[in-house]
Amino acid sequence: MKKGFTLIELLAVIAILGIIAVITTPIIVNFIQSSRQKAFIDTGYSIISSARVYQTKAAASNKPLELSVTYPNGQNVNLIQTKGNLPDSGTFCMDENGKTKLALWNEQSKGCIKKDYNDKKITIDKSVKDKENCTTTCNFNEATDV
Repeated sequence: MKKGFTLIELLAVIAILGIIAVITTPIIVNFIQSSRQKAFIDTGYSIISSARVYQTKAAASNKPLELSVTYPNGQNVNLIQTKGNLPDSGTFCMDENGKTKLALWNEQSKGCIKKDYNDKKITIDKSVKDKENCTTTCNFNEATDV
């Protein structure tokens, strides 16, 4: 008597594995994308934290407290040093009172994170689909008007 699997049994197992792969692949892809977006939001908070350190040092040396940073091509800027998944483009603003505003794009997460001067949280703007539309301007009068 021979031991082993028949061709039908092997095909059935392969079919079941294929069905499982078809069901789980979108779930895994969505989980990875969501994780990238959350990591990029954390980078936004890291930028805010680094800017506050910069602002504290600037106050101690009587330098201007307002800060405007434009991120070119995913590079760190000289004023504030941050770690994490740096923005590929965008603008960060901090007024003299420490209120922050940002619109930053990250190509890997395909997302634009935004925060206005009076917002408490950084959010992902799902309506923005490319870096050209992920923009803001540093209008420091806007921060003090409220």
